[in-house]
Amino acid sequence: MHSRSSKIRAMFAVAVAILALTFSAGSASAGAEGATSPYASQARQSGLTASQTSALQHEVDRYLAQMGGKQVAANVIDLGGKNLMFVALPGEAHPRDMTKGALADPCALPVAYGYFCAYSGTNWHGTSIPMYGCGRYRIPWTADGSWVDNQTTGTVANFLDDSGVSRWNDGGAFNMDDDAPWYWVHWVQNC
Repeated sequence: MHSRSSKIRAMFAVAVAILALTFSAGSASAGAEGATSPYASQARQSGLTASQTSALQHEVDRYLAQMGGKQVAANVIDLGGKNLMFVALPGEAHPRDMTKGALADPCALPVAYGYFCAYSGTNWHGTSIPMYGCGRYRIPWTADGSWVDNQTTGTVANFLDDSGVSRWNDGGAFNMDDDAPWYWVHWVQNC
């Protein structure tokens, strides 16, 4: 009986050792992957701390879960069809250029000509969604934000509710609102 309990203890010790090795290898691999990802590198090169990098990635992940798309830079999401979202670091007024101009935000003030820009915060602050091609763009925010319509003169943007019904329009470019209620807006049809 003594030999049987010794065998069980030995088998248990081996199982624990295998689990420990598996866990530590998985943790090391995950840590190494996160430390060498191109997005973490972009964030470091932009001067972000580890906690800021983590907070930014959490924000990007939240938008990806809500809207879909694909992360293409530390703070840029490709929503499809050349539709990008520029994510501001939590607590910062504007998205940083972490791509050295490769993916410049046309919603950085002054808004580039031809664009309708939606912002998550009031006074043209926060995450931005630039809208250039004529289409219907999803608005993920429910708090007050802002927008600028710098499309060709007279181009009218429509604000649509959850049923896709236009409930308001901006009267045509050039136009802007520094304190717009997004709570009822689910899409913007920019032209």
